[in-house]
Amino acid sequence: MLTEAMPGQRSVSVSATVAVGSRDEHDGHHGSTHFLEHLLFKGTTRRDALDIAEAFDEVGGEANAATGKESTSYFARVLDADRAMAVDVLLDMVTSATLDPREFELERGVILEEIAMAEDDPADVVHETFTGAVFAGHALGRPIGGTPATIRAVPRDAVAEHYRRTYTPAELVVTAAGEWTTTSCARRCSRVRPRVAGDSTATPARSPAAARRRSRTPPAPPPPCAARPSRRTCCSAVAARPRAIRAASRCPC
Repeated sequence: MLTEAMPGQRSVSVSATVAVGSRDEHDGHHGSTHFLEHLLFKGTTRRDALDIAEAFDEVGGEANAATGKESTSYFARVLDADRAMAVDVLLDMVTSATLDPREFELERGVILEEIAMAEDDPADVVHETFTGAVFAGHALGRPIGGTPATIRAVPRDAVAEHYRRTYTPAELVVTAAGEWTTTSCARRCSRVRPRVAGDSTATPARSPAAARRRSRTPPAPPPPCAARPSRRTCCSAVAARPRAIRAASRCPC
């Protein structure tokens, strides 16, 4: 949990972020993560789609979500008086979605329309072409929303399995900023008891660097140049790296 208390603010922003993105999908099921994002707004074991929408509309709040290549976030902004409701609804969505079969088929059509719209947007086409070329043959090079072929073919059971496998407590981070203390926010979150819980965090194999990132163990800082053979050796090693890596690892000497 991450919180930022902002005394005097009359609003609160809350998010529930899961460390799963399009790169974590099994082959043949591309677009499952974005599909899940849509379905989580369509009902839980306690609320249907209308209940979720009205919970925010009735208090003048807003809620939305975004799927990336490495994470999916569900977020809301409400007045401080409605902060408990926002946390309750967001965590209910993330932990207890029913993935209703009828809603599943309706959202399949919605997602196909979104893909068609993206294919008509030059900026989206350029972005997908670029990432596909840079990460050719890698999960990061795939479109986040999948392709028309994969969305038409993916069965509900595959998306449900993806949900159970990846939406686990170990992968969830709750953040809140505004008129709310860390203690109060934590107390509210602790009241949520998931009714659909994942029991495995196994995901498709990642590169060693990505595996280290997901371990959440910060890497040891590099030794100072004085501890290395020479300043020339240190700077030469940095200069020999690819430009993108070199820009992020300036030699302190």
